[in-house]
Amino acid sequence: MKRELQAIERDITEAEVARNGWEEKSWDLDTTIGHKFKELEALSIECNQALRRLKLGNGLQYVLNAKGSSPAEVLGIDYKSTLKPALDSFADDINKSSMSKLEELISLQQQSVENAAKIEAKRNRLAALQSRSDEVEAQLNSSKKETQNYTSRCATEAKKLVEDVEIETHNVDIVEREVADVLETSKLKLQEAIKQNEEEIQICAWELYALVDSVSKYKEHMASKISEMKSNLSETAGAVSDSYKGSLSAQFGITLDTSH
Repeated sequence: MKRELQAIERDITEAEVARNGWEEKSWDLDTTIGHKFKELEALSIECNQALRRLKLGNGLQYVLNAKGSSPAEVLGIDYKSTLKPALDSFADDINKSSMSKLEELISLQQQSVENAAKIEAKRNRLAALQSRSDEVEAQLNSSKKETQNYTSRCATEAKKLVEDVEIETHNVDIVEREVADVLETSKLKLQEAIKQNEEEIQICAWELYALVDSVSKYKEHMASKISEMKSNLSETAGAVSDSYKGSLSAQFGITLDTSH
């Protein structure tokens, strides 16, 4: 009996150990399932974004259900019956579009060949233009160098001219000051000469006035003398006439009227 109890106890102990092991495995499994479900959630989000970008229509979306008992119930959509036909239709559309794109690509390749030929011709033209541009640039550089040399010479000459002008300006200033001094001296001399001339003119005026007065007095004197001489001459003429008439009367016995 004791052995049986010990055997039962061993069985119970082993059963508890086994149960504990299964519980730990169950917990590990739940943890693993939780991680996988989270991974499925991340993948479902990426798939839903891809489905929206593909624009398959009909609102195809993965909606996870943790309580689902089948893959379709867990994912919220049946791949074979719902998603695969839509993807196949989308693939057919892509193939048709690819054929159209291929034809367009062939046409574009032909255009590309033609464009390549045109580009090559333009490249050759560009090379010729570049060569011409290099020649023109060389000429421009030469002209620029000549212009710089000419500008430098002009600047040197202009500087010399400025210096000469400054010297001439200084000399002109000196001459102007000398001229101003001469003008001032001449002005003073002119004023002095004018003053002397005015004094001489006044003296001459007084002398002229005295001369005119003297001439006037002399003229009056001469007029008086001439009048006196005329009177004397008239008297002399009368006396001579009377004498002549008396002489004739005495000589010829003629009596002349002397009243006239």
